[in-house]
Amino acid sequence: MRTNFAGLALAVGMGLIIILLGVGTLSMAGLVSIMPAEFYEAEEQQPADEGPVIPRDRVSVASTYIPASTAEAAAIISGDALFKANCAQCHAVYQQVVGPKLADIDKRRPMPWIVSWVQNSAKVIASGDEYGVKLYNENGKQQMPSFGLSRKEIEDIIAWIKVQPESAPAIHIEAVAAN
Repeated sequence: MRTNFAGLALAVGMGLIIILLGVGTLSMAGLVSIMPAEFYEAEEQQPADEGPVIPRDRVSVASTYIPASTAEAAAIISGDALFKANCAQCHAVYQQVVGPKLADIDKRRPMPWIVSWVQNSAKVIASGDEYGVKLYNENGKQQMPSFGLSRKEIEDIIAWIKVQPESAPAIHIEAVAAN
């Protein structure tokens, strides 16, 4: 049997391209960091010609969530797109907009309730559900429209909400003037 080295090289090259595109996409989504941890560590002292000294306790780095599996990463990426397409007009994660803030929704209500609410809030309200009626009344008696989302899509949105940082991920350095 003869080995087709050109075909093998092409397959390996395409595999590497797919891996790089995947890592790049996850990095842009803020799910993985391609920078080594040492990059984020501040030095105790900086050379005098490079500006003020910034003590280590004045540097804070927002942590980046790393999904436990590719399935979790896919759910978070899907949830991001679904949130932007269906939820962002009325909801934010940490602020009330037209509808309530969604941070910790999975701690306030069980998943079956969330799925029922998202799929048909009118039915939940009509059933006399105490929490559903309370949400309806607290939000100007505006009913949440049904977007026809599946249970899996709703779970993906919740997965995305759960990994959202309270503030935008950023490296914050508080400059201290050298004496």
